[in-house]
Amino acid sequence: MSVYTRKVRLTGKSAKEIYDKISQDIDQWSGKIGLPNVKFKKDPEAKKVEVHSPMFNITLVCVDGEARLDGKLGMLALPFRSRIDEQIDKWVTRHFPDKA
Repeated sequence: MSVYTRKVRLTGKSAKEIYDKISQDIDQWSGKIGLPNVKFKKDPEAKKVEVHSPMFNITLVCVDGEARLDGKLGMLALPFRSRIDEQIDKWVTRHFPDKA
């Protein structure tokens, strides 16, 4: 598996604001798309979300002004790395337009 790391700056946003928005979107997204092989583990206290699947494992940690993604992408997910970055950028633009 290849290492994937990304920091998304959201200056002026609290860890709680960032986590709450991400958590809400995960609930909506996972409810619409039944992905039996993808497991989400949310930790509101730590403002952290872990996502596990056969193709990738990602930990997202929210801190004041930033969301940090650390994980590993499997061989099948590796070609989609730029697409993952693109979708993160679109999400930020949609939910925090003043930070894009």
